[in-house]
Amino acid sequence: MENAKVEKRPLRYGQDITLGDVERLNSFLMARTERLARAERGSDERHMARAVRSALHHLVVTLQHSLSFADADSEMQPLTHLQIRVSWNALWALVSPWRWHDEYDQERWRSVKHWDEIQEAEFERRLADEFSKSRRRDASEGDGG
Repeated sequence: MENAKVEKRPLRYGQDITLGDVERLNSFLMARTERLARAERGSDERHMARAVRSALHHLVVTLQHSLSFADADSEMQPLTHLQIRVSWNALWALVSPWRWHDEYDQERWRSVKHWDEIQEAEFERRLADEFSKSRRRDASEGDGG
């Protein structure tokens, strides 16, 4: 799907994360750390800005690289999808304290639990199966089983 169309919808799945999302979030956080990055050399404020920016850079580069392989049909695809979700959620954790800021994108900057609808349905099915097994075990133990 075209990135512009995806970026107008609320983010729900990892497959919908775009390079545009990553770039906008990166710009937002760089702007939020600008003042601290210019603080007195050696100060805690400057070190904090450098730490946040270092983590930000690592996550942005990881996402840029991983997103370029997200649709590649290979045995690495599940690992790539996991890496995208984990990196995106870490990036979201960095930006989440600004959730009420006017420039915060409420629709796009949110955590994701699943890659797509298929993975979500599979997760829900497995969860229901495990719940059923647990209830059956509990019932058989209750019968003196």
